[in-house]
Amino acid sequence: MMDLVKTFAILFAYLLAAPALGWLLARDRRLERAAFCLMVFMPSWFPGKLTLMVNSVELYRGHTKGFEASIIEIVAVALIVSAALRREKGFRWLPPGLWLYLAWCALSCCSIISADNKLYVLMAAVKFTKVALVFIGAFQAFGNKEDLRWMMHALAFSLVFQALVCLKLRYVDGQWQVKGWFEHQNPMAMWCYLCALPLLSVALAPMTPRRDTLFFATGVAAAGFCILLSVSRGGLGAFVAGACVIYALAVLRGFTWKLTAFAVVGLIAALAAGMLALDSMMVRVQEVNSRDEDRDLRAVLNQQCAAMLHDHPLGVGWNNFGVVNSLPVEKYAAILMDWDQSRGFRIIDENYLANPLTESLYWLLLAENGYPSLVMFVIFLLVTLWWAVRCTLAFWREPEGYFAAGVLIALFMTYFHGTVERVLTQTKNLSMWLIFAGCLARLEWRRQQGSSQAPPESSPAAGANPINSRSVNAL
Repeated sequence: MMDLVKTFAILFAYLLAAPALGWLLARDRRLERAAFCLMVFMPSWFPGKLTLMVNSVELYRGHTKGFEASIIEIVAVALIVSAALRREKGFRWLPPGLWLYLAWCALSCCSIISADNKLYVLMAAVKFTKVALVFIGAFQAFGNKEDLRWMMHALAFSLVFQALVCLKLRYVDGQWQVKGWFEHQNPMAMWCYLCALPLLSVALAPMTPRRDTLFFATGVAAAGFCILLSVSRGGLGAFVAGACVIYALAVLRGFTWKLTAFAVVGLIAALAAGMLALDSMMVRVQEVNSRDEDRDLRAVLNQQCAAMLHDHPLGVGWNNFGVVNSLPVEKYAAILMDWDQSRGFRIIDENYLANPLTESLYWLLLAENGYPSLVMFVIFLLVTLWWAVRCTLAFWREPEGYFAAGVLIALFMTYFHGTVERVLTQTKNLSMWLIFAGCLARLEWRRQQGSSQAPPESSPAAGANPINSRSVNAL
């Protein structure tokens, strides 16, 4: 009965409430920008406030444990409807590159042939196909410099908000390895640098007003603070390395007093943060070094992936890794059991009913979806990086160029980090990634038109508040 109520609520939200909201947004461009900012801010929310599950399997640890509906997607639908009603010059239903993402979803669905639990495949297919709405919504809402400015403010606010959450968890609740409002500390750290690096790049732009620069820099500092409290070594390394590369790209455009100020303040902040977090990071390093079996476990789980891929080139089933690598499916669980036995552990079947998942995004996709799916997935990743490179060069001295450069470095770090973390399969990080991909698709579309100028603002509908045209062209 509860699933029936949830189903009606979801259908109402997607098919009625979201289009009605889109009709309202179409009447005022500022309302549409506010909705876009809300979508950008939503990944920082508490997980239970974002999604609603039908036919939920509470104890499963795969990509999804039910047929998932997301508030982020509902806002995305509203943005799509708003853009369709406004029909500005250049409007298109399908953004560039969307077919690659949908082709990956289609190829992944082929794994249902060998799946032990075909319902789990359908759950993943619904989740990953439906989240393409976020890609389309970002493409439709991200049109010009003023949209970029609003988005940067939303990112900065999100990071500052998450830093306050982390402060509370560390110093009020007494947590040591803080995860904020995320499922785990590593997804939070990766979300932080994914958001912070484009924000830093735009903050370094000479045309960014001083007030905006200060707020954006505060967001970047908040991201660094969250990563330190997460005690994520990989996240901290990616954040520092990405920030250095972005600073170097800004210097290539010409050295300014702003860059000097950022260098001085950044060094002081890094020293202060290092002194503050040195003890925690040293404890974390010692803890990891004393647990060599963690590294070995990753290798054993990847061995399970390789065995599954050998037996099933099209995959064992999307969202089925947690089923196939655990008892009662003995073939792949035996790999982990043999490893434990070699270390002197007593083998008790009850301990292998829910084995851990591999941490590698790419090994997981290979095992579950096979070779064709992974090839298409990697092609989509490379296309997003290629868009970022070309847009960085095409808008080299424009705010959009600084943004594209920041996204380029952030995505590169995220994709590389995917070799040891599977966060791009989780709703919050997945949504943020596709928001950036949608923005890059919009910039690529503008680049293809042969002009660095954004499309003109449409006239507000009757009764709507007019938009200050001067604010559209100023960052």
